[in-house]
Amino acid sequence: MPAPGRSRYPRVSLLAVMLLPALHAHAAEEGAPAPADDARTLDQVQVIGQATSYSKTSVSKETLNRQTILSSVNNALNELPGVVVSEADATGSSVWGTQISMRGFVTNRDTQQIGTTIDGLPNGGSGYGGGSLANRYIDTLDLETVEVSQGTADISSRSNEALGGTLNFLTSDPLQEQRVRFVVGGGDNDARKYYARFDTGLLAGHTRAWISASSAEVRDWIDGSGRTSNDHLAARFVTELDRWTLSGYASYNDANEPEYTSVSPASFATNPDRDGLVGSLTGIPNLDQNFRSGSRALRENTFGYLRAAFDGGTGFKASVAGYAHRMEGRGDWLPPYLVQAREDGVGNPESEYRGGDTVYGGSALGQFYFVNPDGSAAQVIPGCTPRAGFTAEYDPNCYAAGVQGVQSYRHSHYDNDRAGFTADVEWKQEFGRIDNTVRGGIWVENVDRSVRRDWHRLLNVGTDISFDNVPYWVQFEDRYKVDEQMYYVEDVARFGPFSARVGVKQFFVDQKRQRTIGAVENVRSDSKSDPLLSAGATWTLPVQGLEAFAGYSQNFAAIPSGVLGETDAQRFARVEPETADNIELGLRVSRWPLTGSITLYNIKFDNRIVYLPARLADGIDYLDETDGVYENFGGVESTGVEAALGYGWDNGWRINGAYTYNRSEYLGSGNAARDAELGIVDGADVIGQPRHILVMSADWQGERWNFGVSGRYLGERYLDASNANKLASATVFNADIGFDLQDLSPKLKGVGASFVVSNLTDRRYLSGVDGSDTAFIGAPRTVGFSVRVDL
Repeated sequence: MPAPGRSRYPRVSLLAVMLLPALHAHAAEEGAPAPADDARTLDQVQVIGQATSYSKTSVSKETLNRQTILSSVNNALNELPGVVVSEADATGSSVWGTQISMRGFVTNRDTQQIGTTIDGLPNGGSGYGGGSLANRYIDTLDLETVEVSQGTADISSRSNEALGGTLNFLTSDPLQEQRVRFVVGGGDNDARKYYARFDTGLLAGHTRAWISASSAEVRDWIDGSGRTSNDHLAARFVTELDRWTLSGYASYNDANEPEYTSVSPASFATNPDRDGLVGSLTGIPNLDQNFRSGSRALRENTFGYLRAAFDGGTGFKASVAGYAHRMEGRGDWLPPYLVQAREDGVGNPESEYRGGDTVYGGSALGQFYFVNPDGSAAQVIPGCTPRAGFTAEYDPNCYAAGVQGVQSYRHSHYDNDRAGFTADVEWKQEFGRIDNTVRGGIWVENVDRSVRRDWHRLLNVGTDISFDNVPYWVQFEDRYKVDEQMYYVEDVARFGPFSARVGVKQFFVDQKRQRTIGAVENVRSDSKSDPLLSAGATWTLPVQGLEAFAGYSQNFAAIPSGVLGETDAQRFARVEPETADNIELGLRVSRWPLTGSITLYNIKFDNRIVYLPARLADGIDYLDETDGVYENFGGVESTGVEAALGYGWDNGWRINGAYTYNRSEYLGSGNAARDAELGIVDGADVIGQPRHILVMSADWQGERWNFGVSGRYLGERYLDASNANKLASATVFNADIGFDLQDLSPKLKGVGASFVVSNLTDRRYLSGVDGSDTAFIGAPRTVGFSVRVDL
């Protein structure tokens, strides 16, 4: 008779049938060690029932200690193998200057090739125009850890950007005991932050929750003229019932960020403390276009999810989640002229200067730089020789006396509304000595977003940047609609010390752009991936804690919606989706006090989509409806090795090290003329990707205080696709020390303090590569401190 609750005719797993012969050969072995399993509950993320057959690491508590309370959650990734995060300052206050690289893949303002999820749910893209990096969702003080899959990501990952791995940012769990926490901190550059969090403790025997709020400000480190503000509100709950776990998270973030800009190596050598933006107005528009506070990003993000996880206790698990996200944003620039959007006639007052009326759509008829007292466009004195650094039309000395400079405030508005649903199931059963798990899931997301660009007249040129709220020209408005579906199915079989998995996933992405203001034709894209194979295996070796693994996955990225909006129809027809094949082979050990891993990998992806800023070819063109174009660069192949080693002692000390060798090379498109036009040299190293990365850290944790220091070496990085110019290598150190002040007085129980120093030796260097032949300046030594009070 069959066992109760089990079918008389058991369902057969394909993997189980394939593995039975090997299992019979192994049957004589008794007491074999259990295979390693990376299963996590569905309540946390959808990474379940799976042996870890790919490289995966997590941010440690020691690394989090080295973050100031104003740090971005992205900066916590910098001590992991193979990951390089470049930010324009020590707090990550500039999205424009943030870049994350991993095994030759990049996520920055223009390119998104690394998947990002928040508690396992998608972030909706990371690009500057409409996307949101993880720091828009999570305060650093609410971050539990970041799970990083450097290459062959988990098959259930909800991201269509994960050509080269995923970053899963996890919020902290509510505490079992009630607690009120206040944190106050500050530091260099007039930095200050106020944070409060209330944990409810266990309520009604099954529910825990917290709510937090923070407000932060910091000025730029260059001249202090730009003030960044960031306000954050978040809450999370977990309810554990008999067989159900319910959880939810909600966050609101309001950020106002003046930007940094990149510089050439020659400019850096001349003045390593300036980036080309200025902190004061002169009244000369050609100079005032570089006013830092006029180059600004304003973003509001509201995000939330609800998740329900069921554990049947008989090998069956299921999870469903729904989420929603709204982003409202604006990007600001200060063009040094007014655009002629309406024909007013030569010698007549310019309507764009008078204000009060708006032109919708149409093309720029020209531009003017100065006006006469009657409001008509001033004309350049014939034959005038401009001053050095000026052309005649920008030089006020080339106009008659009494003219007034004019200037625009160009706004790019971004609105992004998206909602999605995920569902996962898992069924675990045994076939003799084979423990088999079948899992599958779906992801559905709908996105409505818009981009609008309008031009406003500055009211007081040279005095401040107040502007006429009524735009004189609305250049264009685009509306996007994206419908995305994904499914995955995977079978995992475990037998003795071995496991094997095989799965498939597929994406369906339909998107369209409708131009509601402007004359550009509408564009539609239907991206359907082939069924994408994922497979892997693990072997728990006879040595305790030692495991070998191998993994393979096919990855796909739909054409980003930004490409639809910033590429004309003729160019868009040439853009194809990116695809990637990831292979990993590795060995890891986890046996206290030793942890370590070594991973060999090869990644090849085709049809690499790269953004070419228009300024790289023609200088800054504020009139262009796009800031550049997208092209397929043929591809990139990355080959490398990642090694990590950690050792701890019972006296509180622990050391960690990670070394990465990565060779990322461009692959030609096969069309020599086109490659030459795009500046691609087949076999050349990818821009901005160091071949060698070394990270070392030493930490000590005592009962009342802790101390840590880390150093990161970045090898040389090329500044252009032909590898003609490169940046020098750089080593940067960070340090932290924390205290529990209870020893000073019993009245200080629950009070602690910490000091963090980034770039301890004040190394002057160029950090993230920005386009061709420019890079952002690495932030100088920055000190931060905080005081914590727990009640």
